[in-house]
Amino acid sequence: MKKEYFDFDSWRERIGLKELPAHALCDMFLVDHKKGQVMLSFNLAKLFGKDAALAPSQISVELMADRCTPESRDIFLQDLARLREGRTAKTDSHLNMRLEGKYANLLVIMLSVAGNEMALGMCHVNFDLMHEHDMELEQAITKLEEAQCINQLILEGSTDYIYQLDLIRNECTFSPKAMDVLPLESPTFGNAMDRLLGFIVPEDRRVFLESFTPFLTGKSRYHTAEYRVNTKQGKVIWISCHGKGIHDSAGRPLMIAGSLMDVTSQKEAEERIRSMLYYDMMTGLKNRHCFDKELTEYLQEDPGAEGSVLCIDIHNFKVFNEIFGHNFGNKILKEFARILSLYISDNLGIYRMDGDEFLIHLRESQPEAILDKLAPFQMYLNQPRVLEGHTIYIRANVGVAIYPTHGATSEELLKNAETAMLMHAKSDCQQTVFFRSETSDILSKRYLLENELRNDIAAGMRNFRLVYQPVVEIEEGGKPFWHGAEALLRYRNEALPDVTQKDLIETLEYSDMIIPVGRWVLDTAIRECARWHKMGHPAYINVNIAAQQVSDDGLVLHIQDCCKKCGLDPKWLVCELTETSLINNLEIANQFCVDLMNIGAGVALDDFGTGYSSFNYLRRLPISQIKVDRDYVQHLNTDPYNQIILRCLFDLGQTLGLQLCVEGVETENTMDLLRQMGIRLMQGFLFDRPLEVDVFRKELLNHHAPA
Repeated sequence: MKKEYFDFDSWRERIGLKELPAHALCDMFLVDHKKGQVMLSFNLAKLFGKDAALAPSQISVELMADRCTPESRDIFLQDLARLREGRTAKTDSHLNMRLEGKYANLLVIMLSVAGNEMALGMCHVNFDLMHEHDMELEQAITKLEEAQCINQLILEGSTDYIYQLDLIRNECTFSPKAMDVLPLESPTFGNAMDRLLGFIVPEDRRVFLESFTPFLTGKSRYHTAEYRVNTKQGKVIWISCHGKGIHDSAGRPLMIAGSLMDVTSQKEAEERIRSMLYYDMMTGLKNRHCFDKELTEYLQEDPGAEGSVLCIDIHNFKVFNEIFGHNFGNKILKEFARILSLYISDNLGIYRMDGDEFLIHLRESQPEAILDKLAPFQMYLNQPRVLEGHTIYIRANVGVAIYPTHGATSEELLKNAETAMLMHAKSDCQQTVFFRSETSDILSKRYLLENELRNDIAAGMRNFRLVYQPVVEIEEGGKPFWHGAEALLRYRNEALPDVTQKDLIETLEYSDMIIPVGRWVLDTAIRECARWHKMGHPAYINVNIAAQQVSDDGLVLHIQDCCKKCGLDPKWLVCELTETSLINNLEIANQFCVDLMNIGAGVALDDFGTGYSSFNYLRRLPISQIKVDRDYVQHLNTDPYNQIILRCLFDLGQTLGLQLCVEGVETENTMDLLRQMGIRLMQGFLFDRPLEVDVFRKELLNHHAPA
């Protein structure tokens, strides 16, 4: 006979539920992303099968979604998409669904299983599961009063532990099955109340007595409770007790009868579900729901409390995921959680949100005390660490909201801490940012800029353009001529007249729009350079490469294809990388440089001397040019220290076969000093500011390389 529900039991091992008891599978469903089908367990098949168009064991995702209200439908489909795309490992949502002709509120928890090919779901509906059992029990008690023989049959044949308590005689009788579990010498015994309390776990005796009092005082004919008892085998099990009794005309209790059900497995399953609701399965930390619950209770218990909420994420975490994959990213999350727990141990709670975001609840409310608390954690985090053979640097962005100043609820404090954390995109040099009221205004402006940028990119790079600043070469004893140019991105939008260059680059990098914009910059610059060559003026083009572009898979191949289409030899292209482009992972940066040089392009180390590891990069990376930061040429004629540094760098470049280009040249004096040192490549306002493309082409005629 064909089953009318999905057999989850046969799928336990494949979907990672080998240890889960069979009854815990009753309210589950399995979503096959590829087929767009939902397999229903027995209970759900009964619920959804009432008016389903397909067999009750299987319905389409769309049909299940159509059971929801419009708002719940969107939430359900969005949760499935996030699981399918690997953006989260677990979702939990309250959905309004139509069941048996009525709408009911369900807590739906879904987990990604089978390598994101499927999603395992669990539904919790507030049905009274004991109702049918209680009705049967009531009928049994009625018959019990009518005929003692029927009572005996029930006692001997029931699968639960049936009891009958005579309060007049203080005598209790249990069904034979109870003898195998409860610490009883005979099924019938006197001194009943003392004996019953004796095998209840001491901590739960209060639960039993409080639940039994309404029956004893005549206020109720029923007794219902859940408590733990010690078994004959020395174990502890959970019991669900349901009984109904009778009173005399004066309301005094005479007798009560009912059943004790072993619900240990159900309690364990509930505990696992509770863990899923309040704990992060990957790191073992508490989750967002637990944060809301605990902080709300904490603030309600002490309305005058002072403290702080810290929102922390891992800087450029998505780069690790993109380069090494999600499994490696998960290991970083576990390592980060371990470091948080180890170095910020004296706290009110550590929680993991979605992705790489974490929360910490501290007692400290003064900025200095908070910074002192974070100091050991940040010091340890600054060290390089090796994970699966890869040397990585993990940096944290920290946003702080202090209560009650920055909020009085968990929602307000979380929002303001996240807002402060997002300010790292504005001030990357700081590791900890405290919330300020003006922070929201700044983020609102950035939000508007981000939307405008997205619209302009979608409209074919509207409002974007490139300008070109000459890079000059000075022949020995000769005049400067244009060696090439650095392509610089510019953006002008009448709707946002106050956007600075810094705002533009930070927003593009923060939002990952730097990837499509970066490719457009390369394409445009390469085409323009090819045009110069066709005009008879061979010149180099320098293009800046952002950190995210280093891990842009296929970028080097894209550059090679673009050069081929434009008819430009890649040797005329120089890609400039800063320390920010290299610091996340030196292995990836090294491979990127190798790939560029393999196609014939040049690689320049930009802003040399401003970072911590500039000389280390010279040793470990294949590069062709050093671009010395403008700080080294300011007041060069009066600063002997910088003169020594530049001479040493020139000699080092000569030894390593690297070109040296000095930025920020603004005076004839500086140019003459550099030329005396042997430095030939320079860039700065002395020669020209960044020029619009038409102006640059005209000027190139007058400054081209000598024949």
